Order: sequence, then C-alpha cells, then structure tokens
Amino acid sequence: MLWNSLMKKPVLTVGIILFGMFLYQVASKEQWGVFANQKLKSTTCRAVIIQLEKKVPANWNLFCEGNNLAVEIVEVAIPPKAANLDALMYRQLANHMSFIARVSHQDMLEKVDFVRFRLSHDQVEINAVTEGKFIVKLATLETPEHIMTHLKSTVQVKQTVK
Repeated sequence: MLWNSLMKKPVLTVGIILFGMFLYQVASKEQWGVFANQKLKSTTCRAVIIQLEKKVPANWNLFCEGNNLAVEIVEVAIPPKAANLDALMYRQLANHMSFIARVSHQDMLEKVDFVRFRLSHDQVEINAVTEGKFIVKLATLETPEHIMTHLKSTVQVKQTVK
C-alpha cells in the first residue's frame, strides 16, 4: 500500500531519498547520530590499540586522538617514598615505551603520527611525546646507552610536581 502511493507520486519519493542523503551527510560532518561512531573509522592507531589491549596491565588507559596514540599510566610499581623518584619514573617511562614497541605490530606503529604518554604518580607526573616511527626503533636497541641516547634525541618530556 505504501509502495503504491510512493509510485504514484515520484517527486515525493525522490524528495524523501534526497532528504535522507542530506541527513546522512550532515550527521557525518557534524559528528552526531548513529553515523559518527568512532569505532567504525579505521586508523592505524585503532589497529595498534586492538593489539595492545590484550597485553597491557589494568592501570593503563589507551585511546586514540585522531591518528595519535595516547597512553595514560597510573604508576603503581614505584613506592611513594622512593629516594630517587625522578630516575625511577624516567626508567619506567623508557620501559613502557619499549614494551609498546615490542608488543605492537611494527608497520602499524610506524604509521601512527604521535604517541603521547602520561605517567602519573602520587608526587610527580611526566608527560612525554614522540613520533611512532621513533618508538619502533626501541624494539631493536639493546644496550642501555643506545636506548638513552635515542630517547634523549627523539622524546620531548615535561615533568610536573604535584
């Protein structure tokens, strides 16, 4: 019955179809509605997160900001009253970066634009930013001296005392 009435009025049918297409375009541009689900948009960051979510501890939070990977870690391995807290925090940051380099797929991580780390502790917070192609190289470095020089030249770090 509905089909017959739509066939009798073809201009109305075309108008309904065009209005539906208009709503779809507006919804995808303005990021509202069912059409703007971020999980359905494929990026290399999403591919890296899918692989990392299986192996990261519970105190890690991973999410994408466009094609940038954001890693937020609440540090529980370092005691609150540690004597050399800064050195321990930077060592943990380097360990976490190399963990991501070893666990994730090298080709995917290389195509991620930036990787942002936020390492939180009761007294100190460290924010670090680097590119994905630089983190990939951490998987092949073995000596602490090489790792240290690589991190000094490629990672930008900001430390905040709470």
